[in-house]
Amino acid sequence: MLPFSTYNIPDTTTNETVQSTNRLIFVLNEVLSDQQFDLLRKISAALKTDFDKDVLVHILKKDSNQSLSEFIVPSTELIISFGIAPSGLGLWIDLTTSGIRFLEEFSFILANAISDLEKNANAKKTLWSHMQLFMEMRTQPYA
Repeated sequence: MLPFSTYNIPDTTTNETVQSTNRLIFVLNEVLSDQQFDLLRKISAALKTDFDKDVLVHILKKDSNQSLSEFIVPSTELIISFGIAPSGLGLWIDLTTSGIRFLEEFSFILANAISDLEKNANAKKTLWSHMQLFMEMRTQPYA
């Protein structure tokens, strides 16, 4: 008979694995000012998400093509990209100007850069209309 090591693994009632909810992901390519951070909090509230629990703010490094696939989890419902085309995020989505796409796993909104949103009322209205469309589609029962 071969010698085997026996290990005693104690039972625990605590969960050591952190479950990421990331229902909403904001993608930016600029460091945020306090005003811009407040704007993201307002957008989050309008989408009925808890900023501290359900939102991931991801700031891309300059001249970097990073894939968002490592941040997308099963609970991800919406990604809002501020001025970064989907191709720059490793996503194959046909969207070159501000707009919204509904995909199988999540929805994607391409908005103007956050610094442009602060100055441009029309860009804010466009983002708001895309957010409203997302909220309407989210509450629709499946056909």
